Amino acid sequence: MKESDLSKFVGSKIKYFRKKKKLTQSDLGELIGKKNNTISNYETGTISPEQDALFAIAKALGIKVDDLFPAMEIDDANNNFERALKMTNGLELDEMNFLKDLIEKTLSMQGEDREKFLESIRFTVEYYEKLNRN
Repeated sequence: MKESDLSKFVGSKIKYFRKKKKLTQSDLGELIGKKNNTISNYETGTISPEQDALFAIAKALGIKVDDLFPAMEIDDANNNFERALKMTNGLELDEMNFLKDLIEKTLSMQGEDREKFLESIRFTVEYYEKLNRN
């Protein structure tokens, strides 16, 4: 699913649960400390809520954050989990935790910040490979 499609999906879910709770955009905005036009932009998918806003929205609406996202097929989840386990074969626990932290850091960023972070990792990998070719 493309990022823009995901933003629209999440926005439609925010709108659905907001209306289900009989809240206006202004009401929800007040509950989470955002303006009503920000809520409107979330609902249309024009902008995506940051992680802290997602948790605040879920809390205000009495739902889980997962309720705002498309359901993952169980088979896909199991296959991805098994694949991840195979990829970590031979790694120590602290190495797996380091890689998990890198992934979480990457996922917490967006746009230019994410690109800069990934570029620094690419640079480090390329530098390491150059040093070890000789």
